[in-house]
Amino acid sequence: MASQLPLDIAGILSVWMECLLFGIYASLFIQTVFLMWKQRLIRTGPSKIFFWGTLLMFLIAAMHVALNFYRLLRGYVWLREEVGPENYLLDLGRWDNVAHNALNAIMTWVADCLIIYRCFIVWNRNYYIVIVPSLLLIMSIIANGIALKEFTDVPLGTIFGATLVHWMNTIYALAFVQNVMTTGLIAWRIWRQEKESVNVGIYSADSRSSLLPILRIIVESAMIYVVELLVLIILYALKHNAQFVVQEAVVPTVGIVFTLMTIRISKRSYKVHCATVTEDQSRPIQWRARSVGPMVTTEYTTTVDDIDMKPIGPFQVQDDEGSKYEETYDKTRGRAVV
Repeated sequence: MASQLPLDIAGILSVWMECLLFGIYASLFIQTVFLMWKQRLIRTGPSKIFFWGTLLMFLIAAMHVALNFYRLLRGYVWLREEVGPENYLLDLGRWDNVAHNALNAIMTWVADCLIIYRCFIVWNRNYYIVIVPSLLLIMSIIANGIALKEFTDVPLGTIFGATLVHWMNTIYALAFVQNVMTTGLIAWRIWRQEKESVNVGIYSADSRSSLLPILRIIVESAMIYVVELLVLIILYALKHNAQFVVQEAVVPTVGIVFTLMTIRISKRSYKVHCATVTEDQSRPIQWRARSVGPMVTTEYTTTVDDIDMKPIGPFQVQDDEGSKYEETYDKTRGRAVV
């Protein structure tokens, strides 16, 4: 193939790309941890899960970068005369290559577990909603396990051989479908809640309390990873060596998506708080925001990870003419819903 990227060049570019993205990820990770501690976003159970999940993903990404540097030194420096860069990279059965791919798989598994859990929380802990995404994750784990085993058995230079093509295509397809599905479920749930709130007159669609900016942040952040998976699927189907470059970018990209989402939502919540705190103080006490988790806390600085759409129950209010009627307190707004 005339346009084929030489494998030795693809190897160097892949490490360079991962290091570049890891630098971006590291800066976002530090900012995320700082915001979580400063704004006390790890007080609830779900927030703690996402906090420790974020730490675990950063540790995996750091190990992946370190292992890639080790492989680069062995292939291009220490074993350059004895083996050569191309033969070294094509030897899929080497322990460092298997470990490198295993870390890649573990990173995506952790991310998939967190996105499924987020979907579970957003849908009020509805187990039925996450059955299909969970099954896709289990299938992905099995397919990755088989592919890692095949790496140790295939002959030299058969990354695009028939033995691996089936399983690699399965892995990429499952990851793509699973992420599109969970992101779609989260987005649809938030959009439906937004529409219901507007219909009952809590606020207008352009209100500061609108959830549409949160919805946009989630979709935009998730699309980074989804588009990358789509490119990876296309390059692997074309048997192009550029797929190595995109594959190495997956690990830091996953971390970037999660940290970027947390930072943007946190800053959005803080701006809403600054703009509405005076207005909120003038409301009746039972209409004010309470520290109940999701989108609104006493500091208005929590994340989308703890969303709980359930109302906390009806209460009696009285209109100007003296007639009583029931309204329901909406936890996600801190306002009354008829």
